[in-house]
Amino acid sequence: MNPSFSRLEMIKMFYAFNSWATGQLIKSLAQLSEEEWTDPGCSGNGSTRETLAHLLGTQWGWFSWFDNSLSVEKSIALRVHPEEISTLEKLADKWQQIDRQTHSCLEKLSENGINENWSATLPNGFSMTLPLWQLLLHVANHGTHTRAQIIAAIRRFGYDPGSYEFFRFALSQK
Repeated sequence: MNPSFSRLEMIKMFYAFNSWATGQLIKSLAQLSEEEWTDPGCSGNGSTRETLAHLLGTQWGWFSWFDNSLSVEKSIALRVHPEEISTLEKLADKWQQIDRQTHSCLEKLSENGINENWSATLPNGFSMTLPLWQLLLHVANHGTHTRAQIIAAIRRFGYDPGSYEFFRFALSQK
């Protein structure tokens, strides 16, 4: 690795991976029937569709706070409802919207800016203060975790969801 590779460049690379992996996942969902798409057997938030709604809504909420388009209180209330992504086309459209917002926000960040502390007190009383770079990694890691739940559900239905390892993404970028 290039020793001058900045923390911000690393985060941007991880979000490029996130975009690639989620795009691959959406393509792999074409294998599922309507019953499988809505079956409550996903280990995340109910069905595969509900877990995808959670995945998208979580990233949308966090980045609506990070880009200052919403307060933390309003951003954590954002949800993608399963009915909004009832087809693969609707899912892909919603993902593209959230992904554009994500990368637009990332492009506006600076190395100094991601080292600044962000503080919030959530409606449940939980308070936190962390540097923005740690919050960004938290959201990216959440995406990896949630995609893994969906991939496992696809495998339980007997399909091959493909490979989502970072090294495959890195090789595809050369």
